[in-house]
Amino acid sequence: MTLLDRIRARLRGPARPRPAAVRHSDYVELMQLPIRYGHALDMIGRARNRGDDALRAEGEALLRDAFTEDFVFENLSADPVNVRGADGWAGFCANALGAFGGTQHLVAPPLVLIDEPPVERNGARTGGRARLRSYLQATHTTPPADGETPPDAADVTPTLAAGVNVVIHGTYRDECVRTEAGWRIRRRSLDYTHIESRPFGAAAADDA
Repeated sequence: MTLLDRIRARLRGPARPRPAAVRHSDYVELMQLPIRYGHALDMIGRARNRGDDALRAEGEALLRDAFTEDFVFENLSADPVNVRGADGWAGFCANALGAFGGTQHLVAPPLVLIDEPPVERNGARTGGRARLRSYLQATHTTPPADGETPPDAADVTPTLAAGVNVVIHGTYRDECVRTEAGWRIRRRSLDYTHIESRPFGAAAADDA
């Protein structure tokens, strides 16, 4: 660099971060977060039922890939829970879901609202802010009133042939930021729309 170049650089001052345009990949990455979360919850619940440490570790890894380090699950419907961190929420969900015969968290593609695009600095895009709204239909399978949940040992067949599906309908509300590792959820809440019970198998015939 010549003397003139050094003088010009000093006059310009330090390089300022340049706002980055929103990219198609931002939307794709943000849409993956709620889906990743739903699969993680089902894996963690099944792992608790089975006592499967490897499956639980796989589910917890998915959660860590969806959350920031300072993640907080703030509200579960009208109840403030304020559970902190991916590991804290994994433990909460293992206790809550492990007793069911199975769960399935169907999460619709989210509404993505990017409030602030990331800032590009030294080749990295960080600091963006976004909000997500995702519809949820979460099925929790329970045995009949006089039955027990058998050991969950099969991946391709139902654990229960009869029982009741407790289905939660609701909406996840997320606040997201872009970290050096990519977009992550920082704050999450779930608003219940309604809860219903659906008997199936012999349980459904008994209610007919």
